[in-house]
Amino acid sequence: MTDSTTASDTTTDDCPRAAAEPFIKRNVFPDAQFTLLADHKTGLETFNLADGDQVSIKESGCEYYTLSFRLETSRFAADTTDIPYWSNAAFSLLHKLDKGLVETPFDMEKMFKNVSARIKEDQVNPQNKLKLGEQIDFGGEDFSQFLIIDRVTRLADQRYALEFSMSYGPM
Repeated sequence: MTDSTTASDTTTDDCPRAAAEPFIKRNVFPDAQFTLLADHKTGLETFNLADGDQVSIKESGCEYYTLSFRLETSRFAADTTDIPYWSNAAFSLLHKLDKGLVETPFDMEKMFKNVSARIKEDQVNPQNKLKLGEQIDFGGEDFSQFLIIDRVTRLADQRYALEFSMSYGPM
């Protein structure tokens, strides 16, 4: 008996996620533009807020589902090393964006509670300062969920770029 399976019949893609789909509610952010990237697993959504801030959110991952946020703003301004300040900015942004995200696997209520507690802990205990890349865990029933402030960059014209991500996994 011969095996009739060919290379085209099998796949090495063990990613449990399907192709990315738009994840911003158009009735909340009507100018949102969605792009499915070449890997068909990653999506990029961009839009502007009423105050002129520019937002891009990348949906990606296989083992971990991740939403990576980039906000370009002139509303916030501080030293780029003041991570507690920028954590508050990220927290404020997430509150503003939460109503416009379609259903995600994240426990947003628990995320807001835990991130708020970590920011307060930083204010009370200066020896335990928030750092770039620190995982702020907000649990999860089945999988780990965490938020990370990835980068803060000063741009031209009194603008700043704030990058942070939320991840869920491993799946």
